[in-house]
Amino acid sequence: MFLPRSVKVKRTADEDRSCTAKKNKLSSGGSLLEETTEFQDCKSVRTETSSRCNLKEVVQERTEPVAGDLNVANTTLGEDNQNPDEDRSSEEPVKSFSKSQRWAEPGEPVCVVCGRYGEYICDKTDEDVCSLECKAKHLLQSQEKEKKLKSDQLTKAESPSETHVLNTPYFYKDHSFILGLRDEQIENLKLQLGIAVQGQRVPRPIVEFEHCGFPETLNHNLKNSGYEVPTPIQMQMIPVGLSGRDIVASADTGSGKTAAFLLPVIMKVLEETETPSALILAPTRELAIQIERQAKELMAGLPNMRTVLLVGGLPLPPQLHRLKQSVKVIIATPGRLIEILKQSSVQLRGIKIVVVDEVDTMLKMGFQQQVLDILEDISHDHQTILVSATIPVGIEHLANQLLHSFVRITIGEKNLPCSNVRQIILWVEEPSKKKKLFEILNDKKLFKPPVLVFVDCKLGADLLSDAVHKITGLQCTAMHSEKSQVERTDILQ
Repeated sequence: MFLPRSVKVKRTADEDRSCTAKKNKLSSGGSLLEETTEFQDCKSVRTETSSRCNLKEVVQERTEPVAGDLNVANTTLGEDNQNPDEDRSSEEPVKSFSKSQRWAEPGEPVCVVCGRYGEYICDKTDEDVCSLECKAKHLLQSQEKEKKLKSDQLTKAESPSETHVLNTPYFYKDHSFILGLRDEQIENLKLQLGIAVQGQRVPRPIVEFEHCGFPETLNHNLKNSGYEVPTPIQMQMIPVGLSGRDIVASADTGSGKTAAFLLPVIMKVLEETETPSALILAPTRELAIQIERQAKELMAGLPNMRTVLLVGGLPLPPQLHRLKQSVKVIIATPGRLIEILKQSSVQLRGIKIVVVDEVDTMLKMGFQQQVLDILEDISHDHQTILVSATIPVGIEHLANQLLHSFVRITIGEKNLPCSNVRQIILWVEEPSKKKKLFEILNDKKLFKPPVLVFVDCKLGADLLSDAVHKITGLQCTAMHSEKSQVERTDILQ
Protein backbone atom coordinates (compact mmCIF):
# COMPACT_ATOMS: atom_id res chain seq x y z
CA MET A 1 0.00 0.00 0.00
CA PHE A 2 1.18 3.53 -0.76
CA LEU A 3 1.13 5.95 2.14
CA PRO A 4 0.91 9.74 1.94
CA ARG A 5 4.41 11.11 1.81
CA SER A 6 3.54 13.39 4.72
CA VAL A 7 3.54 10.39 7.06
CA LYS A 8 6.73 8.54 8.02
CA VAL A 9 6.35 5.36 10.07
CA LYS A 10 9.01 3.96 12.39
CA ARG A 11 9.47 0.20 12.48
CA THR A 12 11.33 -2.13 14.81
CA ALA A 13 13.58 -5.00 13.80
CA ASP A 14 10.86 -7.52 14.66
CA GLU A 15 8.48 -5.72 12.34
CA ASP A 16 11.10 -5.78 9.58
CA ARG A 17 11.26 -9.58 9.85
CA SER A 18 7.46 -9.83 9.73
CA CYS A 19 7.41 -7.70 6.60
CA THR A 20 10.01 -9.95 4.96
CA ALA A 21 7.99 -13.03 5.82
CA LYS A 22 4.90 -11.49 4.33
CA LYS A 23 6.77 -10.67 1.15
CA ASN A 24 8.06 -14.25 0.79
CA LYS A 25 4.58 -15.60 1.23
CA LEU A 26 3.20 -13.32 -1.44
CA SER A 27 5.97 -14.17 -3.88
CA SER A 28 4.64 -17.74 -4.13
CA GLY A 29 1.55 -16.59 -5.98
CA GLY A 30 -0.38 -13.53 -7.08
CA SER A 31 0.26 -10.65 -9.43
CA LEU A 32 3.18 -8.26 -9.30
CA LEU A 33 0.82 -5.47 -8.30
CA GLU A 34 -0.45 -7.44 -5.31
CA GLU A 35 3.10 -8.21 -4.19
CA THR A 36 4.15 -4.59 -4.42
CA THR A 37 1.14 -3.08 -2.73
CA GLU A 38 0.97 -5.73 0.01
CA PHE A 39 4.66 -5.27 0.79
CA GLN A 40 4.34 -1.49 0.85
CA ASP A 41 1.42 -1.86 3.24
CA CYS A 42 3.52 -4.02 5.55
CA LYS A 43 6.37 -1.53 5.44
CA SER A 44 4.14 1.43 6.10
CA VAL A 45 1.82 0.17 8.80
CA ARG A 46 3.10 -0.63 12.25
CA THR A 47 1.15 -3.15 14.35
CA GLU A 48 0.23 -1.53 17.63
CA THR A 49 -0.23 -3.28 20.96
CA SER A 50 -3.87 -2.23 20.97
CA SER A 51 -6.36 -1.34 18.26
CA ARG A 52 -7.09 1.83 20.25
CA CYS A 53 -3.42 2.71 20.60
CA ASN A 54 -1.64 6.03 20.57
CA LEU A 55 -0.24 6.90 17.19
CA LYS A 56 3.42 7.83 17.61
CA GLU A 57 4.51 8.32 14.01
CA VAL A 58 6.20 11.62 13.21
CA VAL A 59 5.04 14.03 10.54
CA GLN A 60 8.19 15.05 8.66
CA GLU A 61 7.04 16.68 5.45
CA ARG A 62 3.77 17.85 3.89
CA THR A 63 2.87 16.68 0.40
CA GLU A 64 -0.40 15.48 -1.09
CA PRO A 65 -0.87 11.75 -1.93
CA VAL A 66 -1.34 10.72 -5.52
CA ALA A 67 -4.96 9.96 -6.38
CA GLY A 68 -4.07 6.68 -8.05
CA ASP A 69 -2.10 5.55 -5.01
CA LEU A 70 -5.13 6.05 -2.78
CA ASN A 71 -7.32 3.83 -4.96
CA VAL A 72 -4.78 1.02 -4.95
CA ALA A 73 -4.27 1.36 -1.21
CA ASN A 74 -7.96 1.17 -0.43
CA THR A 75 -8.43 -1.95 -2.55
CA THR A 76 -5.48 -3.70 -0.97
CA LEU A 77 -6.48 -2.83 2.58
CA GLY A 78 -9.89 -4.35 1.99
CA GLU A 79 -8.22 -7.57 0.80
CA ASP A 80 -5.87 -7.57 3.80
CA ASN A 81 -8.77 -7.40 6.23
CA GLN A 82 -10.22 -10.56 4.68
CA ASN A 83 -6.93 -12.46 4.84
CA PRO A 84 -7.34 -15.47 7.15
CA ASP A 85 -3.76 -15.08 8.38
CA GLU A 86 -4.57 -11.54 9.45
CA ASP A 87 -7.78 -12.69 11.16
CA ARG A 88 -5.79 -15.15 13.23
CA SER A 89 -3.47 -12.38 14.37
CA SER A 90 -4.36 -10.89 17.73
CA GLU A 91 -3.43 -7.40 16.51
CA GLU A 92 -4.95 -5.27 13.77
CA PRO A 93 -2.79 -2.89 11.70
CA VAL A 94 -3.38 0.82 12.18
CA LYS A 95 -5.51 2.09 9.29
CA SER A 96 -3.54 4.30 6.93
CA PHE A 97 -6.34 6.12 5.11
CA SER A 98 -9.61 7.61 6.29
CA LYS A 99 -11.50 5.89 3.45
CA SER A 100 -10.56 2.55 5.00
CA GLN A 101 -12.29 3.47 8.27
CA ARG A 102 -16.00 2.97 8.90
CA TRP A 103 -18.37 5.73 9.92
CA ALA A 104 -18.95 6.20 13.66
CA GLU A 105 -22.06 4.85 15.34
CA PRO A 106 -23.98 7.20 17.68
CA GLY A 107 -22.05 7.68 20.89
CA GLU A 108 -18.72 6.40 19.49
CA PRO A 109 -15.62 8.63 19.28
CA VAL A 110 -15.55 10.71 16.09
CA CYS A 111 -12.46 11.66 14.10
CA VAL A 112 -11.78 15.40 14.52
CA VAL A 113 -10.75 15.67 10.87
CA CYS A 114 -13.22 13.66 8.77
CA GLY A 115 -15.97 12.55 11.16
CA ARG A 116 -15.42 8.80 10.78
CA TYR A 117 -14.95 6.35 13.69
CA GLY A 118 -12.18 7.78 15.91
CA GLU A 119 -10.51 4.45 16.61
CA TYR A 120 -7.20 5.93 17.79
CA ILE A 121 -6.07 8.73 20.08
CA CYS A 122 -3.35 11.10 18.86
CA ASP A 123 -0.70 11.04 21.58
CA LYS A 124 0.34 14.66 20.99
CA THR A 125 -3.10 16.27 21.19
CA ASP A 126 -5.29 13.61 22.91
CA GLU A 127 -7.84 14.01 20.11
CA ASP A 128 -9.69 11.18 18.35
CA VAL A 129 -8.50 10.28 14.83
CA CYS A 130 -9.47 7.49 12.42
CA SER A 131 -6.22 6.84 10.55
CA LEU A 132 -2.63 7.89 9.93
CA GLU A 133 -3.82 10.15 7.12
CA CYS A 134 -6.15 12.11 9.40
CA LYS A 135 -3.53 12.16 12.16
CA ALA A 136 -1.10 13.87 9.80
CA LYS A 137 -3.73 16.43 8.77
CA HIS A 138 -4.73 16.97 12.39
CA LEU A 139 -1.13 17.59 13.50
CA LEU A 140 -0.63 20.11 10.71
CA GLN A 141 -3.84 21.88 11.72
CA SER A 142 -2.74 21.83 15.36
CA GLN A 143 0.62 23.36 14.45
CA GLU A 144 -1.12 26.17 12.60
CA LYS A 145 -3.43 26.78 15.57
CA GLU A 146 -0.48 26.83 17.97
CA LYS A 147 1.34 29.38 15.82
CA LYS A 148 -1.76 31.55 15.72
CA LEU A 149 -2.27 31.20 19.47
CA LYS A 150 1.35 32.13 20.16
CA SER A 151 1.07 35.20 17.95
CA ASP A 152 -2.10 36.22 19.79
CA GLN A 153 -0.34 35.79 23.12
CA LEU A 154 2.56 37.97 21.98
CA THR A 155 0.14 40.79 21.23
CA LYS A 156 -1.22 40.49 24.78
CA ALA A 157 1.89 41.17 26.82
CA GLU A 158 -0.16 41.80 29.92
CA SER A 159 -1.79 38.33 29.87
CA PRO A 160 -0.06 35.52 31.86
CA SER A 161 1.70 32.69 30.06
CA GLU A 162 -0.62 29.79 29.15
CA THR A 163 1.95 27.26 30.34
CA HIS A 164 2.27 29.00 33.69
CA VAL A 165 -1.52 29.06 34.17
CA LEU A 166 -1.90 25.37 33.32
CA ASN A 167 0.96 24.32 35.59
CA THR A 168 -0.18 26.43 38.55
CA PRO A 169 -2.79 24.93 40.93
CA TYR A 170 -6.10 26.72 40.42
CA PHE A 171 -7.83 28.41 43.35
CA TYR A 172 -10.88 30.52 42.72
CA LYS A 173 -11.05 33.99 44.21
CA ASP A 174 -13.39 36.87 43.48
CA HIS A 175 -12.17 39.16 40.71
CA SER A 176 -11.09 42.67 41.71
CA PHE A 177 -14.01 44.13 39.74
CA ILE A 178 -16.51 41.95 41.61
CA LEU A 179 -14.90 42.79 44.96
CA GLY A 180 -15.20 46.49 44.11
CA LEU A 181 -19.00 46.29 43.91
CA ARG A 182 -21.02 47.27 46.97
CA ASP A 183 -23.30 44.73 48.66
CA GLU A 184 -26.32 46.76 47.54
CA GLN A 185 -25.22 46.49 43.92
CA ILE A 186 -24.78 42.72 44.18
CA GLU A 187 -28.22 42.26 45.76
CA ASN A 188 -29.79 44.48 43.11
CA LEU A 189 -28.11 42.42 40.36
CA LYS A 190 -29.45 39.16 41.85
CA LEU A 191 -32.92 40.66 42.17
CA GLN A 192 -33.01 41.83 38.55
CA LEU A 193 -31.81 38.46 37.24
CA GLY A 194 -33.99 36.35 39.54
CA ILE A 195 -31.02 34.73 41.32
CA ALA A 196 -31.89 33.30 44.75
CA VAL A 197 -29.11 31.83 46.90
CA GLN A 198 -29.16 29.98 50.22
CA GLY A 199 -26.00 28.99 52.06
CA GLN A 200 -23.08 30.27 54.09
CA ARG A 201 -20.18 32.29 52.63
CA VAL A 202 -21.42 32.10 49.04
CA PRO A 203 -19.12 33.64 46.39
CA ARG A 204 -20.46 36.65 44.53
CA PRO A 205 -21.82 36.14 41.00
CA ILE A 206 -19.51 36.89 38.08
CA VAL A 207 -20.44 39.27 35.26
CA GLU A 208 -17.99 38.01 32.61
CA PHE A 209 -16.21 34.69 32.04
CA GLU A 210 -12.87 36.52 32.27
CA HIS A 211 -13.57 37.08 35.98
CA CYS A 212 -12.91 33.35 36.59
CA GLY A 213 -9.24 33.37 35.59
CA PHE A 214 -9.60 30.51 33.10
CA PRO A 215 -6.68 29.46 30.83
CA GLU A 216 -6.64 31.31 27.53
CA THR A 217 -7.44 28.08 25.66
CA LEU A 218 -10.64 27.60 27.67
CA ASN A 219 -11.67 31.24 27.13
CA HIS A 220 -11.09 30.72 23.40
CA ASN A 221 -13.22 27.55 23.42
CA LEU A 222 -16.02 29.39 25.20
CA LYS A 223 -16.14 32.04 22.49
CA ASN A 224 -16.00 29.42 19.73
CA SER A 225 -18.96 27.62 21.36
CA GLY A 226 -21.02 30.82 21.35
CA TYR A 227 -20.67 31.79 25.02
CA GLU A 228 -20.22 35.57 24.96
CA VAL A 229 -21.63 36.49 28.39
CA PRO A 230 -22.73 34.17 31.21
CA THR A 231 -26.43 33.47 31.78
CA PRO A 232 -27.89 34.03 35.27
CA ILE A 233 -27.38 30.39 36.34
CA GLN A 234 -23.81 30.49 35.05
CA MET A 235 -23.08 33.79 36.80
CA GLN A 236 -23.80 32.31 40.23
CA MET A 237 -23.18 28.58 39.78
CA ILE A 238 -19.72 28.79 38.16
CA PRO A 239 -17.99 30.69 41.03
CA VAL A 240 -19.64 28.46 43.63
CA GLY A 241 -18.59 25.33 41.72
CA LEU A 242 -15.05 26.63 41.23
CA SER A 243 -14.71 27.24 44.96
CA GLY A 244 -15.35 23.51 45.57
CA ARG A 245 -18.74 23.79 47.27
CA ASP A 246 -21.56 21.23 46.96
CA ILE A 247 -24.49 22.65 44.97
CA VAL A 248 -28.20 22.09 44.38
CA ALA A 249 -29.13 24.22 41.35
CA SER A 250 -32.50 24.79 39.72
CA ALA A 251 -33.10 26.65 36.45
CA ASP A 252 -35.30 26.38 33.37
CA THR A 253 -34.41 24.12 30.47
CA GLY A 254 -32.17 25.96 28.02
CA SER A 255 -30.77 28.32 30.66
CA GLY A 256 -27.16 27.12 30.30
CA LYS A 257 -26.95 24.66 33.20
CA THR A 258 -24.68 22.26 31.26
CA ALA A 259 -21.87 24.79 30.81
CA ALA A 260 -22.43 25.97 34.38
CA PHE A 261 -21.34 22.58 35.75
CA LEU A 262 -18.90 21.63 32.96
CA LEU A 263 -16.59 24.58 33.60
CA PRO A 264 -16.03 23.69 37.30
CA VAL A 265 -15.56 20.04 36.24
CA ILE A 266 -12.88 20.99 33.70
CA MET A 267 -10.95 23.18 36.12
CA LYS A 268 -11.22 20.54 38.86
CA VAL A 269 -9.75 17.69 36.79
CA LEU A 270 -7.28 19.77 34.78
CA GLU A 271 -4.61 19.43 37.47
CA GLU A 272 -5.58 15.92 38.60
CA THR A 273 -3.30 13.01 37.70
CA GLU A 274 -5.70 10.22 38.71
CA THR A 275 -8.00 8.87 36.03
CA PRO A 276 -10.93 9.04 35.95
CA SER A 277 -11.34 12.21 38.04
CA ALA A 278 -14.91 13.34 37.28
CA LEU A 279 -18.28 11.62 36.86
CA ILE A 280 -21.37 13.12 35.19
CA LEU A 281 -24.62 11.12 35.43
CA ALA A 282 -27.59 11.75 33.12
CA PRO A 283 -30.98 9.97 33.02
CA THR A 284 -31.10 9.38 29.25
CA ARG A 285 -28.69 8.39 26.50
CA GLU A 286 -29.48 11.42 24.36
CA LEU A 287 -28.72 13.83 27.21
CA ALA A 288 -25.44 12.03 27.96
CA ILE A 289 -24.40 12.26 24.29
CA GLN A 290 -25.27 15.97 24.28
CA ILE A 291 -23.22 16.59 27.45
CA GLU A 292 -20.17 14.78 26.05
CA ARG A 293 -20.35 16.74 22.80
CA GLN A 294 -20.40 20.02 24.71
CA ALA A 295 -17.60 18.84 27.02
CA LYS A 296 -15.36 18.03 24.05
CA GLU A 297 -15.94 21.51 22.62
CA LEU A 298 -14.87 23.18 25.86
CA MET A 299 -11.91 20.82 26.48
CA ALA A 300 -10.40 21.15 23.00
CA GLY A 301 -6.68 21.89 23.21
CA LEU A 302 -6.38 21.33 26.97
CA PRO A 303 -3.74 18.70 27.89
CA ASN A 304 -4.75 15.14 28.84
CA MET A 305 -8.49 15.87 28.80
CA ARG A 306 -10.30 12.76 27.54
CA THR A 307 -13.91 11.71 27.97
CA VAL A 308 -15.74 8.40 27.79
CA LEU A 309 -19.45 7.89 27.10
CA LEU A 310 -21.04 4.95 28.95
CA VAL A 311 -24.66 4.49 27.86
CA GLY A 312 -26.98 1.61 27.09
CA GLY A 313 -28.20 0.85 23.59
CA LEU A 314 -24.62 0.90 22.25
CA PRO A 315 -22.04 -1.95 22.20
CA LEU A 316 -20.29 -2.43 25.54
CA PRO A 317 -16.79 -3.58 24.37
CA PRO A 318 -15.83 -0.26 22.68
CA GLN A 319 -16.87 1.60 25.85
CA LEU A 320 -14.76 -0.70 28.04
CA HIS A 321 -11.83 -0.25 25.65
CA ARG A 322 -12.21 3.52 25.82
CA LEU A 323 -12.14 3.39 29.63
CA LYS A 324 -8.57 2.06 29.45
CA GLN A 325 -7.31 5.13 27.57
CA SER A 326 -6.62 7.25 30.71
CA VAL A 327 -9.90 9.17 30.45
CA LYS A 328 -10.46 12.06 32.86
CA VAL A 329 -14.25 12.47 32.67
CA ILE A 330 -16.92 9.73 32.65
CA ILE A 331 -20.33 10.69 31.23
CA ALA A 332 -22.80 7.89 31.87
CA THR A 333 -26.34 6.73 32.43
CA PRO A 334 -26.81 4.93 35.79
CA GLY A 335 -27.81 1.53 34.36
CA ARG A 336 -24.78 1.11 32.09
CA LEU A 337 -22.36 2.37 34.76
CA ILE A 338 -23.77 -0.11 37.31
CA GLU A 339 -23.29 -2.89 34.74
CA ILE A 340 -19.63 -1.90 34.25
CA LEU A 341 -19.02 -1.57 38.00
CA LYS A 342 -20.30 -5.12 38.55
CA GLN A 343 -17.67 -6.33 36.08
CA SER A 344 -14.98 -4.43 38.03
CA SER A 345 -13.97 -2.74 34.78
CA VAL A 346 -13.63 0.74 36.32
CA GLN A 347 -12.51 2.18 39.65
CA LEU A 348 -14.23 5.33 40.93
CA ARG A 349 -12.03 5.92 43.99
CA GLY A 350 -10.19 8.74 42.23
CA ILE A 351 -13.33 10.73 41.42
CA LYS A 352 -13.06 14.29 42.76
CA ILE A 353 -16.30 15.78 41.45
CA VAL A 354 -19.71 14.22 40.71
CA VAL A 355 -22.53 15.89 38.75
CA VAL A 356 -26.04 14.45 38.63
CA ASP A 357 -27.92 16.20 35.81
CA GLU A 358 -31.74 16.37 35.62
CA VAL A 359 -32.15 14.98 39.13
CA ASP A 360 -35.93 15.35 39.01
CA THR A 361 -36.07 13.10 35.93
CA MET A 362 -33.72 10.63 37.65
CA LEU A 363 -36.17 10.29 40.53
CA LYS A 364 -39.20 9.97 38.25
CA MET A 365 -37.49 7.20 36.28
CA GLY A 366 -36.62 5.31 39.46
CA PHE A 367 -32.84 5.78 39.33
CA GLN A 368 -32.39 7.04 42.90
CA GLN A 369 -31.13 3.75 44.33
CA GLN A 370 -28.77 3.24 41.40
CA VAL A 371 -27.31 6.71 41.92
CA LEU A 372 -26.82 5.97 45.62
CA ASP A 373 -25.13 2.64 44.78
CA ILE A 374 -22.73 4.42 42.43
CA LEU A 375 -21.87 7.11 44.97
CA GLU A 376 -21.00 4.42 47.53
CA ASP A 377 -18.03 3.43 45.33
CA ILE A 378 -16.67 6.99 45.42
CA SER A 379 -14.57 8.46 48.22
CA HIS A 380 -16.48 10.78 50.56
CA ASP A 381 -14.24 13.82 50.01
CA HIS A 382 -15.57 14.54 46.50
CA GLN A 383 -17.56 17.58 45.40
CA THR A 384 -21.20 16.92 44.41
CA ILE A 385 -23.43 19.03 42.14
CA LEU A 386 -27.13 18.27 41.69
CA VAL A 387 -28.79 20.05 38.75
CA SER A 388 -32.48 20.10 37.91
CA ALA A 389 -35.25 22.11 36.27
CA THR A 390 -37.43 21.72 39.39
CA ILE A 391 -36.71 20.87 43.01
CA PRO A 392 -39.35 18.40 44.26
CA VAL A 393 -39.38 17.12 47.84
CA GLY A 394 -37.42 14.00 46.84
CA ILE A 395 -34.46 16.10 45.74
CA GLU A 396 -34.49 18.00 49.04
CA HIS A 397 -34.20 14.69 50.91
CA LEU A 398 -31.45 13.46 48.54
CA ALA A 399 -29.48 16.67 48.96
CA ASN A 400 -29.66 16.53 52.75
CA GLN A 401 -28.49 12.91 52.58
CA LEU A 402 -25.57 13.36 50.17
CA LEU A 403 -24.33 16.95 50.37
CA HIS A 404 -22.31 18.80 52.98
CA SER A 405 -22.67 22.53 53.68
CA PHE A 406 -24.20 22.92 50.23
CA VAL A 407 -25.36 26.04 48.40
CA ARG A 408 -28.88 26.12 46.96
CA ILE A 409 -29.17 28.21 43.77
CA THR A 410 -32.55 28.93 42.18
CA ILE A 411 -33.13 30.98 39.04
CA GLY A 412 -36.68 32.37 38.78
CA GLU A 413 -39.57 31.23 40.92
CA LYS A 414 -39.08 27.84 42.55
CA ASN A 415 -41.10 24.98 41.00
CA LEU A 416 -43.19 27.31 38.82
CA PRO A 417 -43.66 26.96 35.03
CA CYS A 418 -41.15 28.73 32.79
CA SER A 419 -42.25 32.34 32.29
CA ASN A 420 -41.01 32.29 28.67
CA VAL A 421 -43.47 29.53 27.65
CA ARG A 422 -47.17 30.16 27.06
CA GLN A 423 -49.27 27.25 28.28
CA ILE A 424 -52.92 26.65 27.32
CA ILE A 425 -54.88 23.84 28.95
CA LEU A 426 -57.94 22.29 27.30
CA TRP A 427 -60.11 19.98 29.40
CA VAL A 428 -61.26 17.14 27.16
CA GLU A 429 -63.13 13.94 28.03
CA GLU A 430 -61.23 10.70 27.42
CA PRO A 431 -63.24 9.50 24.36
CA SER A 432 -62.77 12.87 22.61
CA LYS A 433 -59.01 13.27 23.10
CA LYS A 434 -57.92 11.83 19.74
CA LYS A 435 -60.59 13.75 17.88
CA LYS A 436 -59.44 17.01 19.49
CA LEU A 437 -55.82 16.24 18.65
CA PHE A 438 -56.67 15.68 14.98
CA GLU A 439 -58.62 18.96 14.91
CA ILE A 440 -55.58 20.84 16.23
CA LEU A 441 -53.24 19.17 13.75
CA ASN A 442 -55.59 19.93 10.83
CA ASP A 443 -55.96 23.61 11.84
CA LYS A 444 -53.34 25.65 9.97
CA LYS A 445 -53.57 28.44 12.56
CA LEU A 446 -52.78 26.08 15.45
CA PHE A 447 -50.47 23.55 13.79
CA LYS A 448 -46.90 24.89 13.83
CA PRO A 449 -44.50 21.97 13.19
CA PRO A 450 -42.66 20.32 14.76
CA VAL A 451 -45.14 19.15 17.41
CA LEU A 452 -44.47 16.83 20.36
CA VAL A 453 -47.29 14.60 21.64
CA PHE A 454 -46.71 12.68 24.88
CA VAL A 455 -48.50 9.43 25.73
CA ASP A 456 -48.49 7.00 28.64
CA CYS A 457 -46.89 3.92 27.08
CA LYS A 458 -44.71 2.66 24.23
CA LEU A 459 -47.56 0.84 22.46
CA GLY A 460 -49.67 3.99 22.68
CA ALA A 461 -46.91 5.96 20.97
CA ASP A 462 -46.74 3.51 18.05
CA LEU A 463 -50.54 3.31 17.65
CA LEU A 464 -51.05 7.07 17.84
CA SER A 465 -48.22 7.71 15.40
CA ASP A 466 -49.83 5.39 12.84
CA ALA A 467 -53.26 6.98 13.41
CA VAL A 468 -51.98 10.55 12.98
CA HIS A 469 -50.24 9.69 9.71
CA LYS A 470 -53.25 7.77 8.41
CA ILE A 471 -55.90 10.38 9.27
CA THR A 472 -54.03 13.68 8.78
CA GLY A 473 -51.40 12.61 6.23
CA LEU A 474 -48.69 14.35 8.28
CA GLN A 475 -45.20 12.92 8.67
CA CYS A 476 -45.18 11.32 12.12
CA THR A 477 -42.85 9.00 14.01
CA ALA A 478 -42.87 7.37 17.44
CA MET A 479 -39.91 7.44 19.80
CA HIS A 480 -39.47 5.35 22.94
CA SER A 481 -36.98 3.14 24.79
CA GLU A 482 -37.76 0.01 22.75
CA LYS A 483 -36.21 1.58 19.65
CA SER A 484 -32.50 1.14 18.97
CA GLN A 485 -30.13 3.99 19.66
CA VAL A 486 -29.53 4.45 15.92
CA GLU A 487 -33.30 4.86 15.34
CA ARG A 488 -33.61 7.29 18.24
CA THR A 489 -30.73 9.40 16.97
CA ASP A 490 -32.18 9.49 13.46
CA ILE A 491 -35.57 10.55 14.84
CA LEU A 492 -34.03 13.41 16.80
CA GLN A 493 -32.11 14.60 13.75
